[in-house]
Amino acid sequence: MTLERNDDISRITAEILPDLVELRHHLHRNPELSNEEMETSALVAARLRKIGYVDIRTEVGGHGVIATLKGKRPGKTFALRGDMDALPVTEESDLPYRSCKPGVMHACGHDGHTTNLLGAAAVLFRLRDRLAGTVRFLFQPSEEIVGGAARMCAEGAMEGVDAVVALHGWPGLEIGMIGVLAGPIMASADTFDIRLAGRQAHAAMPNTAVDPIVTGAHIVTALQTIASRETSPLDSIVVTVTQFHAGTAYNIIPGAAELKGTVRTLSDAVRRTAPARMERIVAGISSACGASYEFSYRHGPPVVTNDAAIIDLIAGVTAERYGRESVMTLESPSMGAEDFSVYLQHAPGALLRIGVGAASPNLHTPTYNYPDAALPIGIEIFVRTALAFLDSEEM
Repeated sequence: MTLERNDDISRITAEILPDLVELRHHLHRNPELSNEEMETSALVAARLRKIGYVDIRTEVGGHGVIATLKGKRPGKTFALRGDMDALPVTEESDLPYRSCKPGVMHACGHDGHTTNLLGAAAVLFRLRDRLAGTVRFLFQPSEEIVGGAARMCAEGAMEGVDAVVALHGWPGLEIGMIGVLAGPIMASADTFDIRLAGRQAHAAMPNTAVDPIVTGAHIVTALQTIASRETSPLDSIVVTVTQFHAGTAYNIIPGAAELKGTVRTLSDAVRRTAPARMERIVAGISSACGASYEFSYRHGPPVVTNDAAIIDLIAGVTAERYGRESVMTLESPSMGAEDFSVYLQHAPGALLRIGVGAASPNLHTPTYNYPDAALPIGIEIFVRTALAFLDSEEM
């Protein structure tokens, strides 16, 4: 990348930053839940048109927006993704731009992600005459319920794409730092339901009952042996029961109980074995207790596996702009999930973590706020990575 273009990226980013800060504040003030991103989607499309984009698709996979920028010269296609939806969380902050919608807020920083992507679209549009190839901007709905990426891809979001990159604000990392990791960085996320049928009885006469609560309690405990006794210590799996519903009164042993939860893995091989292992435990304990059961298992997004070459590219452009000390190789992946993994089934790519401050509140909490200071860093990394990929003859 030439020195002239390097200088232009930083100059243009600085010029548009005040407007982007105001935009993020507006998005934070007006959050929308998954599958309800109508106003956000309309605002994104309007902003893209104002920049000068004409190749814009709306209502992709719900309320998704796709914009395409073609350079003067032919070449590869590189995609950048940002998510738009908020969470059902009541904000507890004194920010002047705090959420105006009770029970809804951007507690995961998607207002920042969307703004980063719009900023990158604005900078790259200004540099389009020096662009070799195509950049596709994917503004995704419904990441929080891990459905938007699959719907976007089903409607052609990744057709012809050679590589794709996304970022996620990350508490614990200082602003100015990015976190990178080749290979698995975020887990798959599946869900399960267990329905137990026993025999109802008076609580004082347990001998006449088949108690689904006791049966369920044994199942909750036994499911933990999948991680502790059935999976190699070098692999990872989390089996968590998050809901246990049963009973209506103090003096009645109920006739049924329901358990629900999630399974997280970092390996497709481990993931494939989970349903059978779980049902074997549920069936055995139910039989031993005299109860019957129904078991269902649903696959969610797969493991997010970062491509090593794309990670090296991101680390290189970041180090060139901000210094090598700004790049942190992460010690381990997160067992959290991200449906960005669906895009990676269509093309190589990477999800990077961008620092939002060591003292930043945790994600999904009522005081989380994507910091304005992280915006120019995310924009420049997006732009520089796109240009470096399109300029490379080796990738």
